[in-house]
Amino acid sequence: MAGGAAEVQESGRKTNVFGEDLPPTVELNLTALMDILSNLLFFLLASFGATIVMSINATVPVQSAESSDVADTAQTVTVNLKLAKEGFEVSAIGTAQTEDALAKLHRAFPLSNGQFDYAGLAQHLLQIKQAYPKSDTVIMTPEPGVNYDVMIRAMDAARDIEVTEGRAHHSVRLFPTVVVSTVVK
Repeated sequence: MAGGAAEVQESGRKTNVFGEDLPPTVELNLTALMDILSNLLFFLLASFGATIVMSINATVPVQSAESSDVADTAQTVTVNLKLAKEGFEVSAIGTAQTEDALAKLHRAFPLSNGQFDYAGLAQHLLQIKQAYPKSDTVIMTPEPGVNYDVMIRAMDAARDIEVTEGRAHHSVRLFPTVVVSTVVK
């Protein structure tokens, strides 16, 4: 017995150089595993494609104008709220409004005695909501260095306001969807 990894003895058994039996050979059948992984890959690719399609804003033609998304665009604007250390600035964008109508919604709220005017901001947003009742989104863009507390209080002012009519107090929902953005440089 010289030098070979496996030697056959007289009895027909395969042994190593030390005379120990060789372990049995194992044949792996990876067909099922490959089927599962390829199906998983196709599922992930399909779901990724669906998420991209979901984010495309599109309107579908409908038979009547009452239930059309296009009819609602005249009653919808998106409010931009810029937060700076010097105060707030409100503007709006819309697809069915004229530039003059959107310019009337623009307003600045400078600091008053070093304080932010959250009540004035909420009142102005209430006026916008009354003029465009289908609106529900505010894009808030804080400048670098604006305190977190200012951002949270501005979000709260944009979401709802307490209104007093006679002796009744009730909450009016303004813009429930607040998106925090940043300035692209």
